[in-house]
Amino acid sequence: MRRGKIIAVSLTVCAVGAGMTVNAYAASTTFEMRKKAVSLLGIITTSNYQANVTRGEFAELLVKASDYKEAANAAGTVSVFADVSSKSQYSAAIRTAATNSWMSGYLGGNFKPDEGVTMRDAIKAVLRVLGYTNEDFSGSLQESRLAKFKSLSLDSGIYRDLDEVLTREDCINLFYNLMKAKTKEGNQYGSKVFDLTYNSDGEINTSSILDNSLKGPKILNNDSRNLKSLVPFSLKDATMFLNGEVSDESEINDYATVIYYHEETKMIFAYSNGGENKGATEGRIKAIYYDSSDPFTPVKVVLNTDYQDNGGEGDEFQISGSELQYLFSVYGEFEVDDKVAIVWEKSGSDENATYMVVDVVGDY
Repeated sequence: MRRGKIIAVSLTVCAVGAGMTVNAYAASTTFEMRKKAVSLLGIITTSNYQANVTRGEFAELLVKASDYKEAANAAGTVSVFADVSSKSQYSAAIRTAATNSWMSGYLGGNFKPDEGVTMRDAIKAVLRVLGYTNEDFSGSLQESRLAKFKSLSLDSGIYRDLDEVLTREDCINLFYNLMKAKTKEGNQYGSKVFDLTYNSDGEINTSSILDNSLKGPKILNNDSRNLKSLVPFSLKDATMFLNGEVSDESEINDYATVIYYHEETKMIFAYSNGGENKGATEGRIKAIYYDSSDPFTPVKVVLNTDYQDNGGEGDEFQISGSELQYLFSVYGEFEVDDKVAIVWEKSGSDENATYMVVDVVGDY
């Protein structure tokens, strides 16, 4: 198979600035990790960390961090508070937060959406999200809530009195902590709502977030070669990679076969036939081979790429996993002569390398 030589680079680089203390660096990298995780989850993305968060904005953050996240951007049609217009960008989120008793209004039927959200508001809200109600606390309600909030480590990185207004930095820490916290039933909240996985130190595995929320693959059509038509954001704001290396629109348009993208972070991951360890190849299916002991289970697909259409043995890709095997089976979507693009991963040395199908897209 034709493979261009690619020099692998790490996508994450950490450097200690001159004069920065070890403790300051540790705090900085911890926050950067938290910010990345919360941003990848689509909860909050900001560069203005010290701006105060309003009650309306906080209601929206709660929805984005909950089982209702798919409806987070829904247009409001009805308002349940006198001071929240049905046309407000936060009306749907405020209605959801109020309906679920995460947040409550004030006497007179007002919500005060433009006032800052306080630490007291936030404590009540996230404990409600975790399944706790007033009946779960005894004695002083505020003191009991605060004790539970701290016991769940929801206060990590937040240093506010009960009536202080939270900043966006505080909310990044709060929602990161929420993803690690246990629900009333004992489940890890982030695992339950976002299918998160965690590293051995208990921190969120940010790579798994990206894997779960990538859109694609999308084929970069041979005729148009128009990357901008495939993503829902401006390319001038995007960070792009081709086969793991930092790239740009021109290079991707020239060489890429498929792309994936992450909308919240505006990241584009493109793959071509020239990938070293992972890449993508397009062509027409020449043959599909089945397990000798099970004639309904495909184990290998052979593509004739454009330069092989008039002959050649084709490029071989191994198939494993029930989902991919189904797609190439007699019941699935793909059959001989279909044009497809296969995303693959390589294992073994060049002389004995095998290429495993990890994704496939057709109809182009």
